[in-house]
Amino acid sequence: MYFLIITFGFLLAMRGARPAPLQKPGDGLERILRNAADFFLTTSLILVLWALATAVEKIQPIALEYEVLGFGIAAYLFSRFQKKTDAFFFSVFASVFMIHSRQIDLFHGLSLVWAVSAGIAIFQACFLGLRYKLLFSDTPVSMRGWPSLCLLAGCISLVLWSLESLVF
Repeated sequence: MYFLIITFGFLLAMRGARPAPLQKPGDGLERILRNAADFFLTTSLILVLWALATAVEKIQPIALEYEVLGFGIAAYLFSRFQKKTDAFFFSVFASVFMIHSRQIDLFHGLSLVWAVSAGIAIFQACFLGLRYKLLFSDTPVSMRGWPSLCLLAGCISLVLWSLESLVF
């Protein structure tokens, strides 16, 4: 689950929505929390719908046969309904698939969804804070691009990696 947090945290921080406003970090944090709540609710809803589909005996064989297709269609429809980007759709689909493969029961799956959503929000908040600090410090202009962003993401991922054993 750690790689989900790092990969999709970085993907959603860079391409998930409009760039967070760096002049007002509070607005960026509000957007991060709203996106994390959307991610949690969308992923949880797909897992609950799958659990309901497998509980009904008449549609259980169909739900089990086409579960990956169902996950993809549900993630696509929910992301389009919320007017989210393709990065959000891909993140939800991959997270649902990976969490479904590791879950023991529905409650365990929902707790994993909560942990991944919280981890993505923490990653994005740290990334926003470091980008803000990098932009408004005396850092040379040549060091404010992609290499420094990747270095910051790597540092955040190392910190979160140390916390992985506590959560998962």
